[in-house]
Amino acid sequence: MNDGTLLCYDMASRDGGQSWGRYRKFNFPLADGTRPFRGPNVTLRDGTILLLGRYTRKHERKDGINVVETYRSEDNFDSYAGPERGLVYVPDVVTGSDEYDQPASGLFFGQSIVELPDGDLVSVMWGWFRGDDTPSGYPDIWHKLRQTKSRVLLVRSQDQGATWRYVTTVASDPDPKYGPEGFRYPALALLPDGELVCLMRNGDGVSPLWLSRSTGDYMNWGDPEKVDVRASYGDLLVLSDGTLLMVYGKPLYVMASLDGGRTWDYKNACFIGCRSSFAYIGQARLAEVSPGQVLCLYHDRLDLHARKLKIERSP
Repeated sequence: MNDGTLLCYDMASRDGGQSWGRYRKFNFPLADGTRPFRGPNVTLRDGTILLLGRYTRKHERKDGINVVETYRSEDNFDSYAGPERGLVYVPDVVTGSDEYDQPASGLFFGQSIVELPDGDLVSVMWGWFRGDDTPSGYPDIWHKLRQTKSRVLLVRSQDQGATWRYVTTVASDPDPKYGPEGFRYPALALLPDGELVCLMRNGDGVSPLWLSRSTGDYMNWGDPEKVDVRASYGDLLVLSDGTLLMVYGKPLYVMASLDGGRTWDYKNACFIGCRSSFAYIGQARLAEVSPGQVLCLYHDRLDLHARKLKIERSP
């Protein structure tokens, strides 16, 4: 939060992650472990904290509109507004299913919201459009659900997340060279030069991650570039000195790039020890608590964990 407090579910730290305690009792999805509410969140420059649900659903009456739950607080959760109905204007969306084989009528938000210099917000979503007919590379899922390959797309909000509108497709995948499931689970980061980079997966743990980039009005995105790590999950953080960090994998690693993700320091990837790679669920976040001091937060099936890292540049 803007006062320096770190908040993870309903646990808070006011000393950069060294100690944690219950922040206060929440009666809404900030502390809810159910799947529909694990969406992106962001602290805006004016101090507003915005949370979105992960799942969207089709509008009851209008085509081309999906509905998402939103929560916001302007006083560090002394109070909050929500759930409110956020509207997502994206054409040609078709139904699909999530990674638990549960049906979903709309798109899924990724784990990132980025505030642009002009105050607009951008986020990334994944799902299916009409015409996304390439069969999944997983034969069991194809025969069971007729699952086709998904795409990642960019949406933009000009009213602090109350409404979102489709901007463009970041990556879609009719080509088997990219992976078996299509692009999904996107993470977004804004580099100091104004370039947006989007990290995506295309396979569950045995396929590399992929990175696409865009500048200007973010309408046009380059072909996905391979990040040569095998991972089912990845997230990004831009440090105050411009270094780009990525947390990824099962078990977890953190890796750095000095050129916006064009090359990565594979040799010095930092292993984040966890109790069991089998218990680790796969979600993790990074936060810079002071220049060069980074906190990695992750959870297994039992506990939340925080590891503090010192990021240094070699001579």
